[in-house]
Amino acid sequence: MSELETALAAIVAEARAQVAAGREPDVAVLDARIAEAVRRADSARDTTAVDELEASARRKLGEIMSIGRARALLAREPAPPRAKPPVQRGRLTLRTRPTITGSLDVRRAEGEGYELTWDPVPTVTEWEVRFSERPDLRSSYTERERFVLAAAETSIEVPLGDNPFRVNVLGRGRGRLQRRALISGLTREGWRERWQRRPSAS
Repeated sequence: MSELETALAAIVAEARAQVAAGREPDVAVLDARIAEAVRRADSARDTTAVDELEASARRKLGEIMSIGRARALLAREPAPPRAKPPVQRGRLTLRTRPTITGSLDVRRAEGEGYELTWDPVPTVTEWEVRFSERPDLRSSYTERERFVLAAAETSIEVPLGDNPFRVNVLGRGRGRLQRRALISGLTREGWRERWQRRPSAS
């Protein structure tokens, strides 16, 4: 009986090794080898034991073949689409179109920096410049800095960032406001865009 057990175990082990290596065992050949091993066994003394060994070997072989078919099916199925990397939702740059209003012709200075310039006005004795900023398009502008320039100083560097920036230039003289310009929506990204002119400052 031990010879039959050894022979059947060898057949099952061979089938298992073939599946593990990615090969599909020949079921007909394995069945024939099991049948031949049983035929050669001396079963006269205990036919029930022989039948049990044969049934156990065929059951194990069936389990091994099921595993092999499952692996083959998985190998044929297309791989799931690769998930797209998560979008980095950082701080979005606000895009606004710069606008200018008022009676003073303020313009971008030549060069690479962010500088505003304008022409002198004989009746202006000093220029007051105010910088304001807002964090988003729905918020109001908040004043950050204020400067007073002499009449001959007709340019100023603007500390632009990603947030919309506003520059208010007030020319005073003879006790009254002589000229005014209000430039809103300035950003580094939109610095070179064409400004939209409005008829008057508010």
